[in-house]
Amino acid sequence: MSELDDELEIVRALRSPYCTGAFVEAVAGSAWATSRRRVMVALVRHPRCPRAFAWRALPLLGWHDLLEVLGDPRTPMPVRQQAQGKLVERLPTLTVGEKVSLARQAPPPVLIHLLGEEDTRVIAALLDNPKFAQNHCVRLTAETGSSRVLAQILRHHRWGQVASVRKAALANPAMPVALAVAVLVSLSDDELLSFSNSREFPARVRNLAQQALWVRRLRTPGEEQYLH
Repeated sequence: MSELDDELEIVRALRSPYCTGAFVEAVAGSAWATSRRRVMVALVRHPRCPRAFAWRALPLLGWHDLLEVLGDPRTPMPVRQQAQGKLVERLPTLTVGEKVSLARQAPPPVLIHLLGEEDTRVIAALLDNPKFAQNHCVRLTAETGSSRVLAQILRHHRWGQVASVRKAALANPAMPVALAVAVLVSLSDDELLSFSNSREFPARVRNLAQQALWVRRLRTPGEEQYLH
């Protein structure tokens, strides 16, 4: 049997529901086994993994391994929290491609640390992440300083039609005028009137809302009285 076969056999044993604590501790104490990445990951994910071993192993794991540990419900919460911290610490060192891959599958405690990204490939992956919720999108929309990111959000098939997201975009100073107009013309008269009078929005957005309402009433038969 080759070393690879031995490694895979140990990983299978560690994943078995019948794996004993004694076996876990024996593997954790083996220098050979702990030099194998698959074995280290399987050990750290095991509910009976010695904490001292987990603390030594976590900094040695790759970002994808850390994500596996974080997402395994069998793994004790303190170990998962440490894996989360190590993964967040690793974010500045990841390539754009790695961030894209992470953004597609990251859980909320990790994806919130990607909201400051301005690369549209990373943002696209975040927007399509099933765990990316409305509160995350509103925060991203409100805090981004990139007009390209705002355009990307508002053109998204899911998030572009969410009222709270559109409102956050209009309140963002980075919102391009053309995009603001496109959003405003889709609003109801009551919404335009409300937006035009709200200090929550920049002056230029309030003025655009007033103009959009004025033009709409100008074009609506029987509404001439609003112009006088």
